[in-house]
Amino acid sequence: MFRSDIERKALYGVGEHERLSPPAYRAEVSERVYRIIIDQAARVARAGHAAIVDGVFAREEERAALETAAAAAGVEFHGLFLVADLATRVQRVSARTGDASDADAEVARKQEEFVTGPVTWSRVDAAGSPAQTCANARAAIA
Repeated sequence: MFRSDIERKALYGVGEHERLSPPAYRAEVSERVYRIIIDQAARVARAGHAAIVDGVFAREEERAALETAAAAAGVEFHGLFLVADLATRVQRVSARTGDASDADAEVARKQEEFVTGPVTWSRVDAAGSPAQTCANARAAIA
């Protein structure tokens, strides 16, 4: 699994549980992080292994880059776009401990303003339990 939050921390040479300052989340840094994790996943896929890439992928260009990399690697691609209501997301990020993500309630609220453009990936209801979300994801892939 390739996680954007862990790769971002690696770029700055900090442990995955250390918080980064806002400049670490500038657009050009995010673009670099997504290029890195997409490239890593493509290399793994070309070697014949499954790869999971974990990130927000809010921008259409980010999703397209991952799809293009999968196609170039000659592998089947399943894009899952997990969705949950704002209250659920705020509750979850507020309850996190020992997690690599720096997202907090403010970040969850700002995500409401994201312009994602058309999302062609399977939308997966992630508002329920982890087991329910996993079942929803499996159903989307099947």
